[in-house]
Amino acid sequence: MLGGWSANTITLLETGPFLTPTINPILDQTNTDPLAAGSVVRPDIVGNPIPAHRSPNNYFNVHAFAPTPVGAGRIGNAGVGILEGPGTIAVSAGLAKSMAIRENLKLRFEATFTNVLNHTNFAPPVTNVSNPSFGILNAAQTAENAGNRTGQVALRLDF
Repeated sequence: MLGGWSANTITLLETGPFLTPTINPILDQTNTDPLAAGSVVRPDIVGNPIPAHRSPNNYFNVHAFAPTPVGAGRIGNAGVGILEGPGTIAVSAGLAKSMAIRENLKLRFEATFTNVLNHTNFAPPVTNVSNPSFGILNAAQTAENAGNRTGQVALRLDF
């Protein structure tokens, strides 16, 4: 019972995606008519977008952005991809044991789990600064085995 075990792990460590802050086109004051062009409007950056005390309810600083000045004739100066969303930490693991019952008969036990640590990996937040949910982490990831912990156990007979 002690020998013949095998274990494996897959660890995924990723930085978050790069995000671009936007603002509602209705709030556009630039005289560039982005609604007619079908483009997005970027705000001006007026402070540090990373809050001093970052939390899931305050992941980005909404006060770091402002609408472009009236009649500016330009888009906002907040660059493309200046915000970084939350990263991903996911550890998946498996354990297996193969036991010979007879010469041509083997029994294999397997157990595999995704996100063994059950670490919450948040999805990127809303990046529209005019949205009340801007910078709030309110949804968990489900992709790349980074969602809730899941597992399966199997018993296989090889003959």
